[in-house]
Amino acid sequence: MASKVFLTGFPGFIARRLVDRLLRKDPEASFVFLVEARLERTAAESLRELQARHPSLGGRAKIVTGDISKPLLGLSQDTYNILAAGTTHVWHLAAIYDLAVPAALAYRVNVVGTANVLDFCGACRNLKRLDYVSTCYVSGTRQGLVLERELDEGQGFKNHYESTKCWAEIEVRRRMDRIPTCILRPAVVIGDSKTGETDKYDGPYFLIAALVKVPTFVPLINIGEGHSSLNLVPVDFLVAAMAELWVQDEALGKTVHLADPYPHASREVFGGILRAMGFRKPVVDVPPALLEASLSVEALRRFLRVPKQLVTYANHEVHYDTTNQRKLLERTGVGCPDLLSYLPVLVDYVKRNPKKRFLDDREARR
Repeated sequence: MASKVFLTGFPGFIARRLVDRLLRKDPEASFVFLVEARLERTAAESLRELQARHPSLGGRAKIVTGDISKPLLGLSQDTYNILAAGTTHVWHLAAIYDLAVPAALAYRVNVVGTANVLDFCGACRNLKRLDYVSTCYVSGTRQGLVLERELDEGQGFKNHYESTKCWAEIEVRRRMDRIPTCILRPAVVIGDSKTGETDKYDGPYFLIAALVKVPTFVPLINIGEGHSSLNLVPVDFLVAAMAELWVQDEALGKTVHLADPYPHASREVFGGILRAMGFRKPVVDVPPALLEASLSVEALRRFLRVPKQLVTYANHEVHYDTTNQRKLLERTGVGCPDLLSYLPVLVDYVKRNPKKRFLDDREARR
């Protein structure tokens, strides 16, 4: 029986690519995309592109306007009931992904929105599974090894994005005895490892785009002490892994860190970026506190387009256990490529697309 998929987060970068991968696993699948009214035109364009790649999808995918943060997902009762009756699989990707998001907005979208999607799952009489996209950074301020089964360990949080995604995952876990669920926790998602393509410049892209403005003869500094690992995963690995897990019954009830099992230290990542851009090795280390203070100066931050939160993450020592990832994906051929091997691809993409808008210039939803 073909899957009948209800998906939030379309037409986000990950969601668009994920649908493409899901169709490879189930070519007869049908889709309902819950989309905010303001994104309806963009979603329609993305759907046309998707149908051009998958002609058989015509008539089996539709856009429904709604809002996860509202009761009944912003739908009429009749529409809600019809969709619930016809859904077998739910993918919940929609979230506010912004490290500087205000608390109220983050709570409304990430926590209330997730609870509303869970209510919808509970109304689906034929539901086979929910795949919920969380984040590795529900770990907050924890340091050292973080296991996939762990969640609420009394940790603090660096921002409202982390705290609200943690609270949302707590609610997902609370209902897992009634809703068959797989929880997916990506690390920092970056562009395609083969093409460099991305729809937003955040994470290391802030740094790459800032360095594009700097002559290669200028001596540079290391960002902080540089010993902490920086866990980055390319979007092509992420969606391939998500699609593989989707068809595995053994993934139900599990939480999977979709992180790089062998992340590089931030110093290595920074060095790899500099080499790819033709810079010399940094000449001096600058303490993280001094860098954060410097980036608190609005004029400098606006010129470089580098948020001070980047320094915090580059100097936070945490390692994400990937035991479930390894066990579930070991026979699929899907694995995370080594970051240093494709950094030049990411750099080349930024150089070819210098006017790509930054995360803080747009509403950021997965």
